[in-house]
Amino acid sequence: MGKQEEIRKALADHAMKFGPAATMLATVVAVDPSTFTCTLVDADDDFEYPGIRLRPVLDGNEALTLFPKVGTWALAVRIEDEEHEWMVMAMGEVDKWRLKIGATIIEQDATGLLVQKGSDTLKQVLTLIIEAMQKIIVLQGTNPDRAKLVTAKTKTNNLFR
Repeated sequence: MGKQEEIRKALADHAMKFGPAATMLATVVAVDPSTFTCTLVDADDDFEYPGIRLRPVLDGNEALTLFPKVGTWALAVRIEDEEHEWMVMAMGEVDKWRLKIGATIIEQDATGLLVQKGSDTLKQVLTLIIEAMQKIIVLQGTNPDRAKLVTAKTKTNNLFR
């Protein structure tokens, strides 16, 4: 190792001892889905860190966002060595996830799965199909199995929101 590399390593080691940490393992105490931020409390110093980003860039656009569950742990990393800018990189439990591509949203939480484009949802489509099939009367052959259609509608309501 050359002299220049030794000096750089020594400076980096020194900075790590006395400078701010690059990562933080803390507990999620609040989540704000409207601003894509959360509040963390560091167990080491019991200090509260508000405004921790759930996405690296808060510019109004959205792709994939994971929303941590309150009370779970989260690993936050410092953004570009800024002292007060952090982003959640990993979490113990997820309360909700959302994927947005153009006008299409796919979102999952404890209440179910949402697949939506504009104002149309997959649950609406499936419900309309099931309701239409329940009214079918066949003169020759076999009528639709109404019990299975009722079960399908119930399962659709349980799975989707």
